[in-house]
Amino acid sequence: MKNIDLNIEIKILPINKLRPHEEVDSKMVRELAILIKEEGIFRKAIAIDKKNNIILDGHHRVKALEILGCKFIPCILLDYSSPLIIVLSWNDNTMLSKELIIDSGIKGNLLPPKTSRHMINLHGKLFHLSELEPEVNIPLKDLF
Repeated sequence: MKNIDLNIEIKILPINKLRPHEEVDSKMVRELAILIKEEGIFRKAIAIDKKNNIILDGHHRVKALEILGCKFIPCILLDYSSPLIIVLSWNDNTMLSKELIIDSGIKGNLLPPKTSRHMINLHGKLFHLSELEPEVNIPLKDLF
């Protein structure tokens, strides 16, 4: 089996440098913020496009940290141009273009919540991008 290099970096970045491409469900964000505050731990890194800092997975986690007043968030930085990354619609599983995601993130014309589902195609099997996001378990106080 051929090795596959996704060229993933992990960094803690300023939240204000990230670009969303989707809106969020405000109720879900509030519930997540309460949970994170109660635990005092931020558990899982988000995924972003390393070229444009567009959030690929983790919009609700970003907004929850913003509500809590955090300034930083752990991220995995991905090469979004990789042919291994594909985008599907949550609604009907149709392909979405990466250009749509990039355009939405750069211009700020946000798509509805849960429009895109970023997947990794490894040897013909699809995995959700969140499966690449490592557990970081960072104390919340370290993200201010």
